[in-house]
Amino acid sequence: MDEYNLEPGELVIMQEQSVKLGDGPNGEDLEELVLTNQSLILVANVQQGLFKRSRMLKRCPLSKIRRQGDVPQVFASKYRDTYCLQIAFADETITLHFPANPKRGAERWAEGIAGAADGSFGSGSAVDLPPEITNVVDGARDFVGALFGGGKARKDASHERRVTNATRKCVGCHAPLTGRTGSTVTCPYCDTRQTL
Repeated sequence: MDEYNLEPGELVIMQEQSVKLGDGPNGEDLEELVLTNQSLILVANVQQGLFKRSRMLKRCPLSKIRRQGDVPQVFASKYRDTYCLQIAFADETITLHFPANPKRGAERWAEGIAGAADGSFGSGSAVDLPPEITNVVDGARDFVGALFGGGKARKDASHERRVTNATRKCVGCHAPLTGRTGSTVTCPYCDTRQTL
């Protein structure tokens, strides 16, 4: 993973090619979008001079995502006539567009980034389907939800089950420990086992 300049302990969670930086189909092309457990990485080929192109990486640390309450400010929203992903960092807001499947791509990445920012790396969707099929599935789900009003209740229930992270001091040596609330961890400094 040298091509992304990953830090020790940094892992790639999601990757996607053919992403546009900006609010719509006319945005700037990105070569790749990469989500790790620590950063969102934007990869682009940039023209330098007449014949030279260079690969540029922009690392956006997940720790700098703005939060309202305890919720990371990452949104899949409709802008004009298409869907986009907006991530509010402390110093800028990044807007991304997924041309192959705008709605599903924005929702999947919003869920992945919010989960990684909270420290839970599991994907909520079990299978990634081709864009043609996901558009049909999304349309049918929206239609059934409109008929029976069941979509909102399921989303509210999933937010209640969201895992929270905890940061505590070790009872033995007072070193900082992080992990999921209720999990048992071992301090890397003094080997004391404790529950967060």
